[in-house]
Amino acid sequence: MLNPRASQQSLRTHPPVLLDTTLRDGEQSPGLYFTSDEKILIARQLDMLGVGVIEAGIPSMGPAEQHVLAQLVRSGLAAEILSWNRLVEADIAASLACGVRHVHVSIPTSPTHIDLKLGKNRAWILDRIKRVVGPAVEQGAIISFGAEDASRTDPEFLREVFATAVESGASRVRYADTLGVLTPDRAAAVVSYLAGCLPVPIDFHGHDDFGMATANAVAAWKAGAQMVSCSLLGLGERAGNTPLEEFVGALHFIEGYYGTFDFIALKQLCEEVGKICRRPIPPQKPIIGSDIFHHESGIHVDGLLKASETYELFPPEIVGGQRKLILGKHSGRAAVRYLAGLESLTLDDEQITTFLADIRARMAREQGLDVNRIFKEFLSGRCAHKT
Repeated sequence: MLNPRASQQSLRTHPPVLLDTTLRDGEQSPGLYFTSDEKILIARQLDMLGVGVIEAGIPSMGPAEQHVLAQLVRSGLAAEILSWNRLVEADIAASLACGVRHVHVSIPTSPTHIDLKLGKNRAWILDRIKRVVGPAVEQGAIISFGAEDASRTDPEFLREVFATAVESGASRVRYADTLGVLTPDRAAAVVSYLAGCLPVPIDFHGHDDFGMATANAVAAWKAGAQMVSCSLLGLGERAGNTPLEEFVGALHFIEGYYGTFDFIALKQLCEEVGKICRRPIPPQKPIIGSDIFHHESGIHVDGLLKASETYELFPPEIVGGQRKLILGKHSGRAAVRYLAGLESLTLDDEQITTFLADIRARMAREQGLDVNRIFKEFLSGRCAHKT
């Protein structure tokens, strides 16, 4: 049974180490891949942003992957370069052969995976950990141990799995919400429980199958996770991983951490990755979307014109955004008067009422209206006068 730690442990004094898995789990998005040059470019930009760990690839895939990992290890980045491996001796040997010392090993721990995928049992999992992790450490590997499908694993068995890995020499453990089935309260409870049992850092690796990856990651960090796995644009299998831009944005703008983070550089990197992947950034994407500072609603615009903080938590310029007032069905008097003023024109209340009534009537009949053109025609044809 889970027994969350005392409430003071949820009051974190330091932000988590950021682990970016764009070049590993992100690249596992169906149909997506990065060239070696693209991997090096992205890794360098992540390093400049202050990402602490870059999970850069899977050496067992062959010489090309090993070569780019070897290049990254020799490149002098401040970030830890981490490889991903199955809990298999040959995988670890491939990592060590290309100069990688920070080695992540992963094995499934849920009944679904143990029984149906591996055809093994719990005892086999524990024995496998003992047989592989210890010798890897003796060979110079710094082991990060991951439990795949941890969120569908019995917590007591998971504790035993992690404890066995730590006893065998693992330096940290990864809790993988492989199918994104956690909710924030469950994420907090299980991470709190494990943090109270384990002497090593916990890396929380969430997926976004139900749209809760960012919330789960924040909850896991508050409950004791010292590292959070993310990817640029949330790239990853199925619905993807915790988006780096969303997680950092939440901790910066809501929780007050990562005070000097360069959000403009992050946005530029996300845009570059989007182009490489041929996946345009959705206009309403949190933190970096092109339209997130666009406003139409009359109530919102009226508030913004009086004080921007009424409907914008932070200035758009911090994240490379730009405020824009949009004329439309839900516009109010303040927006119409303000936009007319930008043209050095003044409208009286009757003129504004006439314009709004006309545009709403036309929108009830027709899609795709060019409201800006209609507004300019209105201004030129009415009794507006220069201010």
